[in-house]
Amino acid sequence: MLRLVHDVARWHVFMHRDARDLPTVDKDDTPTRKLEDELFDRLYSGGSEKVAANDNTELTQWAEKLHVLCGELPAFTRLAQECLGDVAAAASAVETLMTALQPHLQQAPRAVQPPALRRTVAAACEKASQVIEKDRETKEGLSGVGFGSSTTTTARSDAGQARRLSQRLKNDERLARIAMLAGKFKRIAAAKQKAKVRHGADEVSDVELGSNLSRVLPSELVKLSHPLLRKAFLASLLEGRVMQYRLSGTDSLGRGPLVVCIDKSGSMSGQSDIWATAVALALLEVAQRQRRPFALVSFDGQVKHEARVEVGGQLPEEALFVSCSGGTNITGTLARALSIIQESAGAMPKADVVLITDGESEAQDAPVIKQLAGQLGVTILGVGIGVSAESLTPWCDEAHAINRLDTVDDSAAEALFTI
Repeated sequence: MLRLVHDVARWHVFMHRDARDLPTVDKDDTPTRKLEDELFDRLYSGGSEKVAANDNTELTQWAEKLHVLCGELPAFTRLAQECLGDVAAAASAVETLMTALQPHLQQAPRAVQPPALRRTVAAACEKASQVIEKDRETKEGLSGVGFGSSTTTTARSDAGQARRLSQRLKNDERLARIAMLAGKFKRIAAAKQKAKVRHGADEVSDVELGSNLSRVLPSELVKLSHPLLRKAFLASLLEGRVMQYRLSGTDSLGRGPLVVCIDKSGSMSGQSDIWATAVALALLEVAQRQRRPFALVSFDGQVKHEARVEVGGQLPEEALFVSCSGGTNITGTLARALSIIQESAGAMPKADVVLITDGESEAQDAPVIKQLAGQLGVTILGVGIGVSAESLTPWCDEAHAINRLDTVDDSAAEALFTI
């Protein structure tokens, strides 16, 4: 459909309007709205078809100049590549561009100075790229969380959800900080998972014939030192008849649930709670990649909230908004975490519990927790915020102290994200 000087697919106009919560297309659309449709189409599809304009208004002349300028600007080309096929990104970029262009739109086409317009568009493209990058980081950080009740996956619902989430992040500083930090932690977790070495066969079980130099017996390698035996050894190596070790290993039978327990006592309020929640979201992604059931337990003096996520499921959004108040009961919380693992349908060995807390608790019953965890094949990892690792050892197989809340130090990241 003809907008000002470009023919734009009706479906693209619809997606643009829906993504920005704008009224649907109408015969009385303003010229400015038509220009926005054209910019969206160029960014989303990578190009538009220019046609003869059906009027000669000032904005039409202005739009022709703008489109020519955009085609000449490397910054706009890069922006279009970033937005290609991404409804939310293209809609966000249009908003940023139109905000920057507003002063120029109020001028007559002849009064617009090309150098000034070029600088404005280039700066707006750079700003739009930054906005898109930030939106994608927050979206990555909150992936795995179910916001709203819609379960559809159409372009319309995706763009609408992205828009609503973007508006919500602007009004909720805590959620925005969780999203940014969780995105950072997820990248750290992905790097740790990628670097993790999986030994499939590392136990000597027998001797066999082969040609793998890394497993050749010393009695064979010694032949290399003798002029005649060296030739015989090389011939046997080529034929695969050198004596070597046979290695074997046991395949994993699967992984049990991953349960994360977050302290929601009053002292955790603020950055400690944000850090803990961001780590929980990163661990949720680890569990999903490993196809493990996941549970998030929020506690103070007692369990305040539980959320379970099956493989492929989403964490309910209310799990992110449990308030911080009260004291700390580590023993009772870990007992509940172990119960969740026991209750898990088709429970498998090698389950894990991660405890994140900034407080201490009565440890007289901690040996009972450790014994039960050992019987269930559960490893308990403790993370102490501002407290010593030793204060968590009565309950935990391994514990780490956290002193910085803007990142995860390497030793803690290794323990958390390679479980």
